This record gives sequence, C-alpha cells and structure tokens, in this order.
Amino acid sequence: MKVAIQGLGDVPASVEFVLEKERPDITYILCSDNQLRHTAFAAGYTKSNEEVIKKAAKRSRTKVVYERCNIFDPKSIMEAVRGVMGQIKRGDTIIVNYASGSAAMRLILGLAGVSLLAQRPAKVIYAIKYRDGLAFTADHTKALKEIFEEFAKYL
Repeated sequence: MKVAIQGLGDVPASVEFVLEKERPDITYILCSDNQLRHTAFAAGYTKSNEEVIKKAAKRSRTKVVYERCNIFDPKSIMEAVRGVMGQIKRGDTIIVNYASGSAAMRLILGLAGVSLLAQRPAKVIYAIKYRDGLAFTADHTKALKEIFEEFAKYL
C-alpha cells in the first residue's frame, strides 16, 4: 500500500497537491482541530481545510486519517507520528512530505522520513503548492540521507 504522511498548515494547497500528484492509498495528516476548521480566505478558499481535503481525497481515491496534535509542541507532534507509525504495515511504501505544517512539524516529519529509510521503502519529498501560483515538488530522499550520514560523523 502507498502511504503518505504530511502536515497541514493554514492553507490546504500542499496537501491537495500531494494527494493529486502521489495518489496514495491512505494519507495521514498531522494537524490541529483549528487547522481543520480554518478557511484560508486570503488564499482564495471558501471552504474549510477539512472540506477541501475531503474533496481532494475523493478525487484521488485516498483514505484520509487525521492525527491531531499540538502543532507547536514537538513532543505532541512526535506522539502523532508514533500513532501513524503504529498503523503502517511492514510492506507499505511511505511518502513523507515535510513541506507543510508548523516549523516543528516540518522538522519532525523530515527526521521521521529519514529515519524510516533504514527500515522500509520510503521517499522524503518537499511538495508545496500555492493555490494560484507556484507548484514545486522534489524528492529529497537521497540528499537528506547523505546529510544525516554526514551529521552522524560528528556524534
């Protein structure tokens, strides 16, 4: 099964982008209740983030699971990541998008993605999209793995 893990920021465009581009069987979204209820009017949205994601998931035929956490608390975010990891099966291919969510969330998702590389098929991507503008995606798997191996030399 193809599994995506990503954070939700104030604007759902990056989540939509990953659903559309990667078409995972299931996506786990780390977020707060406030982020789900939020409507990104400034970015041109008229529906709540949750409604936008639900519609995008339907188009991509992806099951969505929300892992709620305090998006500013690294320990709470890590608990959410642990919750996701407990649901992933050994043969699943994992895609971790570390481009959206709070700064703490992006950091922990990047760390989680690199850590998973040693255990199973995984891809760490930076995928971001603005509703009416820039869309960018890059596979950072190899580069981040090399960087973390370099850091390990100093430990």
